Amino acid sequence: MRGHCLITGASSGIGEALARYAADKNLRVSVIARRSDRLAHLHERYPNIHPETADISQKKLVADAIDRAVSVQGPVDYAVLNAGIYQPVDSSSFDSTVFDTHMKVNYSGVLYCLEALIPSMVERKSGHIALMGSTAGYRGLPRSAAYGPTKAALQNLAECLYFDLHHHNIKIQIINPGFVKTEATAINDFHMPDIVTAEIAAAEIFSQMQTGRFEIAVPRGFVLKMKLLGLLPILTYLKLVARKTGY
Repeated sequence: MRGHCLITGASSGIGEALARYAADKNLRVSVIARRSDRLAHLHERYPNIHPETADISQKKLVADAIDRAVSVQGPVDYAVLNAGIYQPVDSSSFDSTVFDTHMKVNYSGVLYCLEALIPSMVERKSGHIALMGSTAGYRGLPRSAAYGPTKAALQNLAECLYFDLHHHNIKIQIINPGFVKTEATAINDFHMPDIVTAEIAAAEIFSQMQTGRFEIAVPRGFVLKMKLLGLLPILTYLKLVARKTGY
């Protein structure tokens, strides 16, 4: 891989690990996140990382940040749209604000990036976009009512984008990680099977970005288990997950 790689949500977790990995591979890297101090620290360590501070849920801020990144680093060759939030919820105490926030950041934030990126890629007939999904988007899970549906939406979006954009030589992939050690998963109070570090996840993501796969699975073994679990009849699935998780 060579060229300009744009990564959103790069102030911590998978996004930060992806930025460091790409910089180590001598790509020109642009990062977008809200926490400017962390982005500045990244730039200090890696001069080839260009930082842009923006709230991914604000359309104009996203467009302006991408425009500035392009002016510094050149057209975006690869984009990993990783920015997102995760907050476990108990739907018996329903607060739609939490759901709205998840959708604004996890889904609409991706749309705003796509709107800023796709026209140039179509014009150049070249580009590669990877959306950060999750295995939580496969089927419903306990305490995931705000988060899971946003990732299910991204799965569907990625499939739709494939049909529309592969004729323009734009590669679309969906990244579906299992459990990764990040600030987000640190709040979980349950056992997370097959959990991997953000550094391992980043290396595997970049490795699979260079394949012809549509879905990037990290770690593959856990993702396969989730896929097999998702094949169960719905009532069997619901009862099994409820029993295994205590819900």
